Amino acid sequence: MDPDEFGISAIPLHHSPYGPLVPEKLLGKNKGKVAVVTGAAQGIGKCIAEALASSGANVAIVDLKDASETKTACESFNVKSVFYSCDVTLVDHMRRVLGEIEKDLGVIDILVNNAGMVRGRPVCMDTFEGYWRCFEVNYKSVMNTIFAVLPGMRERRSGTIINISSRAGTLDCPLALGYTDSKTAIIRATASIQEELEMDGLGETIQMFSIHPGGVPSVLGSSSFPADVAERYPAAAQMMKEFHKYLKTEPSLCGMTCAYLATGQAKELRGMYFDVRQDIERVASRGRSALQKGRLYTLKVDFIEDYANEI
Repeated sequence: MDPDEFGISAIPLHHSPYGPLVPEKLLGKNKGKVAVVTGAAQGIGKCIAEALASSGANVAIVDLKDASETKTACESFNVKSVFYSCDVTLVDHMRRVLGEIEKDLGVIDILVNNAGMVRGRPVCMDTFEGYWRCFEVNYKSVMNTIFAVLPGMRERRSGTIINISSRAGTLDCPLALGYTDSKTAIIRATASIQEELEMDGLGETIQMFSIHPGGVPSVLGSSSFPADVAERYPAAAQMMKEFHKYLKTEPSLCGMTCAYLATGQAKELRGMYFDVRQDIERVASRGRSALQKGRLYTLKVDFIEDYANEI
């Protein structure tokens, strides 16, 4: 993942809230809805919770770490906010928490799966247990909450599920296997489940999205390799340092994008992978059919000329 090989967009990307994503444009747009945000104690998750609160949603904050700052910030928008301490990888515990949320705040209208971790170790210097822990935090937790929350959304024929993925899920990235493959799985699962909703005529009212939060200088985004990995792969460690200068996206952009998606204004992007730095109205205006026909905003495998991905 050499920064010199990154593609450069012909149109400048956004790195902070813009146009339809500024708080005043979304004021009250999610009023009365109940939102659940995992991994919301800090960083991107905190900004997502705050953005949803600023748009009128009551917010359930789920994290293992203390989230008192997030709770206070959400309550400043005169909405209800409750913190639930939970290890998102524990299936039964997480489901109990979701049940508590519905008792305390009401049925869940918006689910944002943000909890995540990265290890920064090659397979030859890792353990399966360490790798699998990363996969469980990043993917198992996502599927657990979806399996728990989606049935209710289907019954009510309404809801939004936003899964925080990563550009890393679209690339071949060494030294971060548990992170990259879990993010790839999120992108594919989001698209596949949305197609099931379309088959049942629910696509217009229940939308799922996988989104890349941009180059955010967050706890995860700023992670360096462990010392022993850096010693063995000094070139990769230096590349990581160079990579940091590209991390200039404000976490609030992802937050406001989530609030916007929850309003239903970007349903043309449902089921797709979206980079929050791109202009959301410009992309959505192409229409879902055209984007799907062009195999855009999805994972795919390309072949040399004369070969197709046939049955």
